[in-house]
Amino acid sequence: MRYLTCLVFFCAVAQSQSNLLGQFDLTEMVTGKPGRLIYHSKPVPPDLVNPWPQQLENDFQRRAESVILKQRNETKAGVNTYFENEKRSYGYLMAHALGGNAEVALKYLQATDHQHDEWHRETSGIDYFACFTLKHQMRKYFYFGDLLAPDYRKKMFDGAKRWTQKDPMRRPHYAHQPGKQGWGPDAKNSWVDVRSTENLWLMRTTSVYLMAEETGNEATRKLYGRHLLDYARTLYRIGIGEWDSENYHGHSIIPLLNLYDFAKDTEVKAAAKACLDFYAISGAIKYWRGGFNGPTKRDYNHAQPFGGSAANSLWMWFGGHPTGKVAHWESDEVHQVTSAYRPPLAAVNLANKKFKKPVEIFAAKPAYDATTSFRLDSKPEYLETQYIAHTYQMGSLTCGTSVDGGDVNGFKMLVFDQDNGAVTLQATPGANPAYPGSPMYKTGIVSAENRVAQQENIAIWLVKDGKSPWLWVVPEQLEISEKRGVTFIKCDRTWVAIRPLATSIVKHDRELTSQLLATKNNRFVEHKVLASTGNGKNYCGLAIEVGEQQSHGTFDRFVKSVLAAEVDVSELNLGVVRYKAADGKYLGIHWNDNPLDLGVWRNGERRDLANAKLFDSPLVQAEWGTGILEVHTDGAEFRHEEK
Repeated sequence: MRYLTCLVFFCAVAQSQSNLLGQFDLTEMVTGKPGRLIYHSKPVPPDLVNPWPQQLENDFQRRAESVILKQRNETKAGVNTYFENEKRSYGYLMAHALGGNAEVALKYLQATDHQHDEWHRETSGIDYFACFTLKHQMRKYFYFGDLLAPDYRKKMFDGAKRWTQKDPMRRPHYAHQPGKQGWGPDAKNSWVDVRSTENLWLMRTTSVYLMAEETGNEATRKLYGRHLLDYARTLYRIGIGEWDSENYHGHSIIPLLNLYDFAKDTEVKAAAKACLDFYAISGAIKYWRGGFNGPTKRDYNHAQPFGGSAANSLWMWFGGHPTGKVAHWESDEVHQVTSAYRPPLAAVNLANKKFKKPVEIFAAKPAYDATTSFRLDSKPEYLETQYIAHTYQMGSLTCGTSVDGGDVNGFKMLVFDQDNGAVTLQATPGANPAYPGSPMYKTGIVSAENRVAQQENIAIWLVKDGKSPWLWVVPEQLEISEKRGVTFIKCDRTWVAIRPLATSIVKHDRELTSQLLATKNNRFVEHKVLASTGNGKNYCGLAIEVGEQQSHGTFDRFVKSVLAAEVDVSELNLGVVRYKAADGKYLGIHWNDNPLDLGVWRNGERRDLANAKLFDSPLVQAEWGTGILEVHTDGAEFRHEEK
């Protein structure tokens, strides 16, 4: 098996890497010399390749080299094979193999699984159960297979053949113990992980397909091939169910890369490319300079930049961060390094904001399980507004942030930072600073139902609790000031004004800041907390206005403009607020318990929420349910029609 350079890549002279890569012959995977290494993929048909210019590819290869060498140097070469613990170690070990530590890495990649007899007796001791392990097993077998010991590779093949002889999902398992609790086969009575969050569904479905195809189990291959084709068809009609998750977006990309790189069937391979194009475009809207904006489903309260798998995986493709110093590795990066896939140029331009700004993007998001259950008749469940200016992005949902144990972040800002790339300003109607995004399935974090109306750089955010606490978690270095009851945040190139609506003035809270910094596994090092408390009757809230040099000239002019705004809170107890900015922009919110029918009044006209589109802007366009997606950026366009 040869790992050839396909059209995505560019010529590199193969050299002996014995001094760099150890005793194993990896010259078909890696060529060049230190500082100019090129990582090669398996070949892909030219018509399934998004062509890139030389410079983009060179930049990608430099990021790839930095990741591989850093993971080799900064992660320990070892493995814990209990249940799904390989989800990190296998990825790091593959990076070690490419980075010059192949002998040790391959030993651990072929280590006997901890539960080889307890759970995996029928699959030759190979773990084909846990989804997070499966995604790595596929690249280990299909990409690194020639470096594996022949008897181990045969074990993987023989185990996969028995695994896919029948549909492994819910196939009765010998280890099952009725009444057992947990996620293993002993509890779930299945030959494969039954968890079906979208990222795990993709890991399972693509892996079963690839191994059924590899071992000739045609009935299983056809069944899972239909699932994958149906998924691609649904994706372009209603979008990602686990949409734009800062924690899981990257984890969904990786199994699709496996399918794209290793599937033999051309229709399935093309479907994998289509899905990757969609994920790249959807992620590129909110990615910028190593950061990832909201709103997001399954938000896990990460600080930016490089918070969660979305920012990490998208940086691999798009770059843009001033230093590329990543504090946290997902261990998925090696998949992108060794994949033939590159996003469309229009997605690259989206991510690097190469288009006329400012621009507003409306989007609709589906129910969580709609895409993986192929519900083409699904209706929108969330309505988003995303405003992209020159130095910031502001995004919101009409439903606001989840309450009662949900997982949706309903408001977020991503702002330019010279040294750090892009940093976030996060806020919530709640009192726990460890959860400025979503409540992560916990009750009592968000005080009550809340709603957001947004018009470009202005937002009105109300909560149905007149005494609700509010807090913001922002980078420590940002300057905070207050004038006539309005709080101003001065970022590197962006200015934010927060006006109380029946709340106290938003101020730096040292006690909450200390509480945040003392939190176990604190994600918000070098951040501070701003807080206020509601003093209203039925509702309270905040009005947010954002400016920059391109819109206001100077910070002082921005302050004067904000203070000149007209705010009508005479009907606040009914959930009605009106905000007229100094530039004449007029935004109103009329509370509705149904967030899909929130009264959002923009310049005197009510926004039509009943006929929401998948994407609606001059930049990205897709009617709900049609399967057609178009992107228009400076110098590059994209169009896909799912039939």
